[in-house]
Amino acid sequence: MEMIGRIREQDQLSRCEQSDKSELVCVYGRRRVGKTYLVEQTLSAFFAFHVVGSKDATTASQLREFGLELNDRGDENPTPPRDWREAFNRLYKVIVDAKAPRSPHGKAVVFIDEFPWFAKQRSDFLSAFATFWNRRSTSGQKLLVIICGSATSWIIEHMLDSSGDLAARVTESIFLEPFTLAETKDYFDERGFGWDLQTLIETQMVFGGLPFFFSLMQAHQSLWENIDRLCLRPRAQLRSETMILLESTMRKSKIYVELFELLSRHKYGIQKREACETLGYSSSQFAKATNEVIKCGYVREYRNLALDRHPKFLMLVDPFILFHFCFIETGGKRPPRRWVDFVADQGRYNAWRGNAFEIVCLFHVGQIKSALGISGVETREYPWHSARRTGGAQIDLVIERADKIANLCEMKITDLPYELSRANEQELVRKREVFAEETGTRLALKTVLVSVSGTSGYHDGSISQTITAKDLFRH
Repeated sequence: MEMIGRIREQDQLSRCEQSDKSELVCVYGRRRVGKTYLVEQTLSAFFAFHVVGSKDATTASQLREFGLELNDRGDENPTPPRDWREAFNRLYKVIVDAKAPRSPHGKAVVFIDEFPWFAKQRSDFLSAFATFWNRRSTSGQKLLVIICGSATSWIIEHMLDSSGDLAARVTESIFLEPFTLAETKDYFDERGFGWDLQTLIETQMVFGGLPFFFSLMQAHQSLWENIDRLCLRPRAQLRSETMILLESTMRKSKIYVELFELLSRHKYGIQKREACETLGYSSSQFAKATNEVIKCGYVREYRNLALDRHPKFLMLVDPFILFHFCFIETGGKRPPRRWVDFVADQGRYNAWRGNAFEIVCLFHVGQIKSALGISGVETREYPWHSARRTGGAQIDLVIERADKIANLCEMKITDLPYELSRANEQELVRKREVFAEETGTRLALKTVLVSVSGTSGYHDGSISQTITAKDLFRH
């Protein structure tokens, strides 16, 4: 089947293949987002060398696998490389050989997948790779070296923000995002699922736009049946996925589990300082862990402008991790084994449902801005909640605009059109007034309702615009 989406990313890879110089390309992003698939679908026909790192393998084992791949590509030395410097020297001889594959524009394409897993502690891999690139990228043979990894924070620290031997050596970086709702629709439509827009939104609320998860779903089953089979049954394929994610892309430390579990209980996030105090780790341990999860895109950091000194908040924004801690790691409560059991627990289900939908909307701010007609306006987006203990308010999403307007977005996911009763509209007006009073903003405030199923009933003009599911699926 034809690749869904990824047009911009494929264009980036193609431009690097067509350029007149050697290119070092870094492809990174969340586990299961489709990084390897992107590279292989775009360039695999031209690979001169392709190797994959292994998380738990020793350096000796990695060198042995690297050597076997060298042998498959024409290296006649049967002995594994003694160290990484020898490995890269032998690699260069393989890829410059006249028999080695070339891309259409004459480049030797090298793909090192799961790159961070090669760089074990006390290994010379990274310095050897830097020497290889610094020496060979300006030699006679033009190279296209693509490194890929799910350990996003490691990639950023050691490759993109490095001050060492690889400083400023990456010529192109591609951060691969999860599918948008439009891409999700294209994916499931092509595979004959026939799901409506609300079901597709709910799919993203659980699986977070990750193509690998989508590939496991079966068209003859409903969304609920797929969730039961993949996530909720005792030996379900994705039941341990979040723990595997943490072990494979971060250090084996319980701080990450405890942090995600804490954040999953706070819809609009929790003050960074309070989170540190609650978890009981040292400030350095906590800072390191939070920096990693923020860089990986699992957690969002924002400031609450209603509170004194505008403290920083941490908010969990990965839908699948949120789902895991709401349904599977339930803090001692018995986890549901069927989706219908969870839906029957209306209080718990509706709390998750509202939170998950707001996260999906946060990832589609561009589509919301487009529906508002402000795509070209510079904005800042954040959730907001009142400092008051009583009589306060919460705004699901504030879009603060450079043209001196703030859109206060209320997110609603309901099975039927959201009823705009007098009481509901008056509550939206009250929230706007509380926001104006507490923030002291001088911006014009406009209430926007984002409702999957549209609206019904009374409408007195206090809502400036209503955005529906169709708007969220804009390309």
